[in-house]
Amino acid sequence: MGPEERLSLLFAQDEELLKMDTGRRPASESWPVHNTGPQTEDSGNPANEPPATIIQDTAQPIQTAPLGRPSPPELPAPVPEDGIDLQCEHVPSPNGQFSPLLAIAKYPYKHIKGSLSQDVSSRFFDAGKFWNRSWDIYFIHAPASLGSRPVLLTPTSGVNSFFQEINSALKCQLSLPTDTSAGLVLSFEDGYPQPVYLGRSTTREAKDQLELQIPAPSSDHDGSSGDMDEVYAAYETMIEAAIEATRNRKRTSKQKQLMRAVKELDMQQMVRRMHCYFGLRPMEDIEGTTDMGDWDTPGTVPTVQPLDATKAVPYPFWREPVFISIDVESNERCHSQVTEVGVSVLDMQGLVGVPPGENGDQWRKCIQSRHLRVREYGHIVNHEFVSGCPGMFQFGESEWVLQRDLVDVVRSSLRLGDALDRRLVLVGHNLSADVKYLKQVGVDVGGFRDQIDTAQMFRKLRKEESVRSLGGVLAKLNIRGWYLHNAGNDARYTMEVLIASFMGKNEEDAV
Repeated sequence: MGPEERLSLLFAQDEELLKMDTGRRPASESWPVHNTGPQTEDSGNPANEPPATIIQDTAQPIQTAPLGRPSPPELPAPVPEDGIDLQCEHVPSPNGQFSPLLAIAKYPYKHIKGSLSQDVSSRFFDAGKFWNRSWDIYFIHAPASLGSRPVLLTPTSGVNSFFQEINSALKCQLSLPTDTSAGLVLSFEDGYPQPVYLGRSTTREAKDQLELQIPAPSSDHDGSSGDMDEVYAAYETMIEAAIEATRNRKRTSKQKQLMRAVKELDMQQMVRRMHCYFGLRPMEDIEGTTDMGDWDTPGTVPTVQPLDATKAVPYPFWREPVFISIDVESNERCHSQVTEVGVSVLDMQGLVGVPPGENGDQWRKCIQSRHLRVREYGHIVNHEFVSGCPGMFQFGESEWVLQRDLVDVVRSSLRLGDALDRRLVLVGHNLSADVKYLKQVGVDVGGFRDQIDTAQMFRKLRKEESVRSLGGVLAKLNIRGWYLHNAGNDARYTMEVLIASFMGKNEEDAV
């Protein structure tokens, strides 16, 4: 039976429906892409868009081609990976109640005793059985004071249905404790940050893939203004309980103190390395041949002598590193779609004998920046969670790259071919999220000898409890940032933050 016959059979009673013009047309000939290099932003294309707006995305409103230009054929939508349902939309949860997914995965091992624990585990949890189910996965970024790690969540209603299935099969009475301190039922009240839908998985691998797609926290993801109110304090307590429920066993207060001390020491070592990289201290300090004083005491911040910004720094650049900062942007409704990559490079070999200038402005002029846009996703402009501006790169011309070429172009931009000859240092603001995105598209950063997170570094230098957004750090450093959430701009400003944090009065005032 042909398509016309099937339509007639389905709608034979409504001839007017059969005559309706749906607006669909056969695809025209293939739209060639001749140039994946830089594209000039001219007055006829102020947003630096591809030759015409591409296919409607499931998470985006229908967009039409600019007037006077032919519409390209529709491109196929991304094919979901096995086990992942990339719905790219918000799935509401009844009553706003969620449960930490990883804590539920450990439920029988931590909360059930005796033979029932073994029965429940072997029947519903062991050997990947728990993950081989359909789970709607959300995430929430934990407050910076708790480590800024995202927490995976699932609607509590789905967990209750799962428990009902277990109870029916094994004639038992499992239920989730609703006490807030247990951390297994989280009620996201009005005024709390709200969970964001990530996708639906049916395998452990699918869950892992979705987790890689979690974006970096936005500038307002926690109440780090310094004046934490009662509402936010209650929210933080709730998330802390959820994190504790996820751990294999609760940490004692001594263990928590030890972990905090280790993190603080790591940050102190990061600051120490930066001093030597930038020639603010002799390289002997980092190589352990001089007395470090109280630098290894938790809570202290390594300091340097006041710097004369009109003169070259007093010491050689330790190992003459190449700093490479990155930023990755994705479709806010479908994080598997990486839309932009920004890369900025600062080669310290070119700064030998060059005075940094006030606030490091002379060094900041030497940064080389690049902005890559993925052509297939060129129509996507984020506007719900962040104000995207992919066409507003301020430090050169954006470059259009086909998705299939993105890995090679990014690897070239990161100078990974120089890893054997030069000390490459990866830089980012909330760096772990960008590293996850790079791994997602197939770029391994294993060639980098060091990594610097400017969000954590600035927090340490300023002795603050919580990290600041990139915009917040720029404001503190008196640097005006234009069109943030453009990957090229963000990578550039991240490098400028790295320089300005250690030059002139900024660090001196901070410590």
